[in-house]
Amino acid sequence: MKDFFKRLYDLKPSDENFVQMRQFAEQHGVPIMLADSEQLLKTMIRIKKPAKILEIGTAIGYSGSLMLLCSPQSRLYTIEMDEQMIELAGQNFANNGVQDRVTIFKGDAREIVHKMTGEYDFIFLDGPKRQYVDFLPYLKSMLKKDGILMSDNVLFHGFVEGLPRLTRKHRAFGIATHLNMFLDKLMADDDFESVILEIGDGVALSVKK
Repeated sequence: MKDFFKRLYDLKPSDENFVQMRQFAEQHGVPIMLADSEQLLKTMIRIKKPAKILEIGTAIGYSGSLMLLCSPQSRLYTIEMDEQMIELAGQNFANNGVQDRVTIFKGDAREIVHKMTGEYDFIFLDGPKRQYVDFLPYLKSMLKKDGILMSDNVLFHGFVEGLPRLTRKHRAFGIATHLNMFLDKLMADDDFESVILEIGDGVALSVKK
């Protein structure tokens, strides 16, 4: 049964592209999704079939390509500030045949998100972890009713759960503190139905009521 579901959700036409992208990311220290989180993202996109996707954190275009191949009717709007990453992402979008369905917003998400308008059916939050809590009200306002917010890396290598044991001098203290604030606000927000999953590096799934 496990092998059946693995075959069901695997992306046959572009598997080699994703293998190469993952190898490049590992060799060059580019953070991309862990395998468990990737499987969850593919499943959620296939279920939701969103018309418009907003992604915070393009990197090399791995997750963006993944989402668009899982949902041929979707259009992706993605934010990235690193010029080299933007160039690589553009190449990868082209290699996967999805470049015509991508709009890249070039710049710092901390400045762009605050100015954005429009509505999205699915938001994938995978940008600067310290900013998750600041992004939340803006992302909430842009998310359609019954839309899904998927936030990746919310447990941050276990440091968020272990926050009470960290000293302020610990290298992870700042990020863990901000992520903890984000999760507290997210789970307390009555406009969302949210769950935190111990998948990959921690994923929060939220549906806007």
